[in-house]
Amino acid sequence: MISNSPVPQQERTVIVDSLRGWALLSVVLMNYASIYGWNNHAVKTPPDAVTSFLETSTELLLGSKGWTLLAILFGFGFSVLLHNRKQSGASVYWFFIKRMLWLFVFAFVNTLFFGGDILNDYALMGLLLLLFYKCSAKTLFVSAAAVLLLTPLLHAYLGRLHVLFSPKSRDLFYSFYDRNTFEDHIRANLVMRYKWMLRLSYSVILHLIQLGCFLLGMALHRSGFFAQLNVHLKKLKQLFLFSFILSAGIYTLQVLIEKNEWTLNSYYNLYYPQILAIMCCTTTGIIWLYTAGKAKRIFSALAVTGKMTLTSYMLQNILAFFLFILLKPGWSLHGYLLTGLLIFLLQVAASKFWLRHYQYGIAEWLWRCLSYGRLFPLKK
Repeated sequence: MISNSPVPQQERTVIVDSLRGWALLSVVLMNYASIYGWNNHAVKTPPDAVTSFLETSTELLLGSKGWTLLAILFGFGFSVLLHNRKQSGASVYWFFIKRMLWLFVFAFVNTLFFGGDILNDYALMGLLLLLFYKCSAKTLFVSAAAVLLLTPLLHAYLGRLHVLFSPKSRDLFYSFYDRNTFEDHIRANLVMRYKWMLRLSYSVILHLIQLGCFLLGMALHRSGFFAQLNVHLKKLKQLFLFSFILSAGIYTLQVLIEKNEWTLNSYYNLYYPQILAIMCCTTTGIIWLYTAGKAKRIFSALAVTGKMTLTSYMLQNILAFFLFILLKPGWSLHGYLLTGLLIFLLQVAASKFWLRHYQYGIAEWLWRCLSYGRLFPLKK
C-alpha cells in the first residue's frame, strides 16, 4: 500500500528534476528579456548589433522552450501524483481540484510581481487533466499529437480573422507601467495577467499547446519512459536527429516565408511547431547526455534547483520586480541576461544548502501542506 503522502525527495527521478532545472534557467532568462522589452518599449532607435544578436539567438534557442518543457514535466508529475493517490485508495478528483485551487493562490501572489506569470495557466489547464487521467499511454500520445498538430491550423484561422491581438489592453498595461510607482506596477501586472493575456492568441492557442504538452508528459509517465532511458536510447537518438532536422527545416522555411512574403502561416502557423521542434531537440540532447554519464556536476546542479522549481520561480520574479521593474536600470539586454544567469547560479547554491537541512522548498512545502490538509515536517 502506498502512503497518502508526497513523493519523498530520495525517490524523485534525477533526470526529471534536471530538466526542470534547465527549463527554469530558460524561463528566468526569457522573463528578464521580456522585462527589458517592457522597459524599452518606447525607445525608437534600433538596437545595436549585440542586442539584435542576443534578441534573435535567445528567442530562437530559449523563447517559449522553458514553459513548454515545464508543461510536459507538469503532466508527468500529475500522472505520478494521481497514480500514487489511486494506489493508496485515497480520493483523486477532489484532492487534485483542491491542489489546483491552491496553485491559483500562489499564481495570484506571483502575478503581483510579474504580469507574465504562467502558474495561472497551469492551475486552469491542470483541472482539465482530470478528464484524461484514466487514459492509456497510447491514447494520451495520440491525443497530445492531435492537439499539437491541429492547433496551428486554428492559430492560422484566427490570424486571418485578425482577432489574436488586443492593443487596447496592451496600452492600458503600459499606461500603468510607465507611471513607475509601486502601486501602478502592481496594477500593470494585474492588467497584463488578467486582461491583456486573455486575448485569443494566449487564452486559446497557448492553452491548447499547453494541454498538448500536459498530455504528452502524462503519456511519458504511463509508458515508463524516464524509468527505462537505456532501453529507449536508440529511439532517443533518432528523435534528437529528427527534431534537429525538423527545427532547421522549419527555421529555413520561416526565413523564406518572410523574405518572399509567402502566405503559408495564414493557413498553418509555424510559430509553435518551430518552438516544439527546438524544445524537443534540446531536451532529447540533454537526456542523451545524461544517459551517457556526462556532465554529472551540471546535472546535479540542475536537479537540486529542479526540486525547488516553484520556490525558485517565484523568487526570480520577486527579485526581478525590485531590480528591474521598480528601478528600471538603463542596462543593455546582456545586463538583464547576465543578471538572470547569476540569480540562477545563486539559486543552485542556495538550493543545495537548503535541501541539506530541509525536506522541501518553502513554496513546495506550503503547497503540499495545503493540498493534503495536514502539516508535513519541513526540517530533516
